[in-house]
Amino acid sequence: MTTPESAPDQPAQPTPPQSGGSQPAGWGEPPRYGQYAPGYDPSAPQAPGQPQYGTPPAGQYGQAQYGQSQYGQQAPGGAVPGYRPAADKPGIVPLRPLTLGELYDGAFGAVRHNPAVTLGLTAIIVVVAVAIGTLISIPLTTWFTDLFGGLFAAAGNDPMLDEMGLTQDMLGVTYGSLLGTGLLLTLATPLAMGVMAISVSDSVIGRKISVSDAWRRVGKRAWFLIGFSLLSALVMIVAYALAVGIVVALFAVDPTIGVVGVFLVLAALLVAGVWAFTRVILVPPALAVEGGGFWATFTRAWKLTRGTFWRVLGIYLLTSIILSVIGQIVAFPIGALMGVAMMTASDAAMAAGYGLTYVITGGMSVLFLGGVVALLYIDTRMRREGLDVQLQAAAAAAADK
Repeated sequence: MTTPESAPDQPAQPTPPQSGGSQPAGWGEPPRYGQYAPGYDPSAPQAPGQPQYGTPPAGQYGQAQYGQSQYGQQAPGGAVPGYRPAADKPGIVPLRPLTLGELYDGAFGAVRHNPAVTLGLTAIIVVVAVAIGTLISIPLTTWFTDLFGGLFAAAGNDPMLDEMGLTQDMLGVTYGSLLGTGLLLTLATPLAMGVMAISVSDSVIGRKISVSDAWRRVGKRAWFLIGFSLLSALVMIVAYALAVGIVVALFAVDPTIGVVGVFLVLAALLVAGVWAFTRVILVPPALAVEGGGFWATFTRAWKLTRGTFWRVLGIYLLTSIILSVIGQIVAFPIGALMGVAMMTASDAAMAAGYGLTYVITGGMSVLFLGGVVALLYIDTRMRREGLDVQLQAAAAAAADK
């Protein structure tokens, strides 16, 4: 017997809005099964000939496709009491399940609609994180360079390593920047993505949030976003440590089994990593926008991807590939700068070059990929929870102000 927890078509049940949440006013949760839409009073008298709420007019069931008629459209014989129609596209995207093109157009539209927040505030967060990380990475780069220099000297300075590009300077700046700048950017990116999600959640109903309001609202959820990043890093470390332990144990039994085990463990890590990443990809925007507790919101966002796994994964991979190609083109001049820095053997110059690269890649990831993920979260909720009905009501309320 299938339980509601295991049913593939069971939507994530929304939690009531919390007072400490960051969702905009009127951006409430959709009604649960059996509940009425916002503004509908079942005890109010209905006009003669008006169909009951939830009953389609005679002769129209199944004729109009989704998105061709608006919610709140006047039914024959009168309008639904207490509900007023709203525009199909009051903001950056239509308030209905979105196509791939509409997701991308909405991501660009979010930047155009509120550049002060999407460009200004997110850029400040990324640049400050990279600047602090670069300062930390300079002494780390020196330490790693000396460490690898000693290891290469003990190994006899094999010229094959130089031909492969594995020099002490290259390894030193790579590990130093990864541990310094990369770590700070990893912690700051969820905050910037949270700002993007909050801005997008207002832009979809045609409302523009101020920089101070965006910072105040993301500040309420900052520790949740940072905690999610740290939790993800901890899970990856534990998974890799477990994989290494399994491989070492297999080699201790038999070298041949160990070689086969390496490929099997790597394949298992890849599959498990892709599956887990896709299931939690909607957690950051949910943590930023919703007002529930950490684990309650985490569970809801996890369930949102049930039944939409391949769609979510495909859109994310396609977007990442597009950004990767654009990033390679944009970062090409930075590569030339890094070459000069390698020739001068300046730790500060190399760290600054890596920091500039992180600013470009991190900024692009937050702006476009963050916008796509935020819209994908809203799109998934419209598909699974009927959020478009609530957004229509919020857009109508925002238009009255």
